[in-house]
Amino acid sequence: MSAAVTVRLATDADRAAVTEMFQDLDRHYAEGRALDPEAVTAERVGRYVYGEHPTEIALAEIDGRAVGVASFGMLFPGRALTGHLQLKDLYVRDGARGLGAGEALLRFLARLAQDRGCTRLDWTTETWNEGAQRLYDRIGAARLPQKIYYRLEGDALDRVAREG
Repeated sequence: MSAAVTVRLATDADRAAVTEMFQDLDRHYAEGRALDPEAVTAERVGRYVYGEHPTEIALAEIDGRAVGVASFGMLFPGRALTGHLQLKDLYVRDGARGLGAGEALLRFLARLAQDRGCTRLDWTTETWNEGAQRLYDRIGAARLPQKIYYRLEGDALDRVAREG
């Protein structure tokens, strides 16, 4: 029998846990690059999670220890000019994968979206992330082949920001 996973919205009292989760997430996706120091991550958490335009955070916990995190925000308008909840990142620590934390986070966000009157919950995943894709397929999430995901970063972001 696996441990019970609980999920709740992070509060100001969770800054240290959120910072630790983001450090772990960054380490997971580092692909050989150097990580930012924890102080830099803590400053970014203060600015982007708890600042003027906050990102909301849901934490999955087992026995009071944070094992998973989802960062998300509300976007308007969605279908029928309602809001939709946009999941930016969902991450579960290595030792907690397979214990239900990812599914618990998604179910929490689905309920939250409905409670807020949203008509949809959207997210993306990397093409190589087969574990995440198995979870999303298992819960019945639809893959959207009609969508193309675009990104501006680095030189392209600089160029577009300067033009016009």
